[in-house]
Amino acid sequence: MATAADNILLAFYTLLWLISFILYHYKNRHIDGGSAVMASYIVYCFFSFITLNDDFFDITYEHLRLFPFIYLYVMMMLALLPAIKLHCSPVTEIEDPHSKALLIPCFVVILCIFAQIPSVLSNFNSGFISLLTDSDAGKEAYLEALGDAESAGSEISNLPAVLYNILIDCSVFIFFFFLTRKDKNVFFLVLLFLAIIIGMIIPVMDGRRGSVIKCGLTIIAGYMLFRKFISKRIDRIIQIAGITLTAIVAIPIIAITISRFSDRKDSPETSGYVYWYIGQANIYFNNYALDAGGTRNGDRTINLAKRLLSSDTPKNYTERREKYSNLNVDDIVFTTFVGDFAIDFSPLGAFIIFVAFNVWAILQIRPCDGTIKLHQLLLVYFALCVSLQGGMTLFMYSDTGNLTIGAIIILYIWLRYHEALLKKFPKV
Repeated sequence: MATAADNILLAFYTLLWLISFILYHYKNRHIDGGSAVMASYIVYCFFSFITLNDDFFDITYEHLRLFPFIYLYVMMMLALLPAIKLHCSPVTEIEDPHSKALLIPCFVVILCIFAQIPSVLSNFNSGFISLLTDSDAGKEAYLEALGDAESAGSEISNLPAVLYNILIDCSVFIFFFFLTRKDKNVFFLVLLFLAIIIGMIIPVMDGRRGSVIKCGLTIIAGYMLFRKFISKRIDRIIQIAGITLTAIVAIPIIAITISRFSDRKDSPETSGYVYWYIGQANIYFNNYALDAGGTRNGDRTINLAKRLLSSDTPKNYTERREKYSNLNVDDIVFTTFVGDFAIDFSPLGAFIIFVAFNVWAILQIRPCDGTIKLHQLLLVYFALCVSLQGGMTLFMYSDTGNLTIGAIIILYIWLRYHEALLKKFPKV
């Protein structure tokens, strides 16, 4: 049962983010990616209060402590340093790299979606429509997807889907950058937009909420990053499209949630599971992330890299949970992206990683005369994606998500050194 002390500690943590949000906008009131991240953390804290005091779920929590919340706050602020650096810089313009190579990942994403359209259409009635008409459809789709995930990791069963998932974050970044240009290819942008949206809807048919939420948060990261550079007319169109899309996607997600939890005996209403789903990460991090009873040695956050070096690295979450069954917590519950790194590398190791990467990142972000380069914005975008995607759940670039990091690294290297070549060889 949650005590007054537990609620006071959670209130203290919430207050840290409220004060941070106010100070963040004290001199510069522009709403941007950092604003979205801090606002999301405050919302998650609100749901943490609800689930902490829920008579059904409070038995799954231990009493809260002060230091884990301080550690979590410091780490999340470290992860936000690139966004804070941009927020405090007087940037008014993006330097266009004029690289046609930016079209490559976008075309691949579009082709991958077109390759999946026949399957989507054939499964539309049994997938999307059944979620709205059959109370058990969401659970059945989820269990089927869960069975596939348990055997995943050793082979590629759907190449277009794999390529799409690898390149989607890069494509969202490029999409919003193209919206800032004066010379827009409207037809291409419409195709890319449809590809992004269809790719967001496909997981719904499999009863998977996580992939939909991840894609939605990625879109928010891209939009909030480029918002100040987009014309007011296009910004209004984006807002209308965003509200419409949210309504369309929210209906089947609610249906999935009701289908999965509504028939459990002696359990709370479905809303209780929703509050627990959104608010659990702060509490489980506080309870276990800094004292998990061991480490996973990077087997989640850098899974693919380790698999190249060691054959005994788990290929999927089922194997990993079995290997580290001695730990006090695993990825069956949410502990935020900070928790993932703390459990993988120890709290000290995670702190060193966060300091090293984010200090390096802010040193790279050097706007000049109000102009910022695209590869510098890519670092801010990555930081926003990590924070937005993982503030409620886990590090979303884990396991096969490592391939997405690889794609972002390749894009960063190309943008950075392509610009250098243009300066030395203007005719290239």
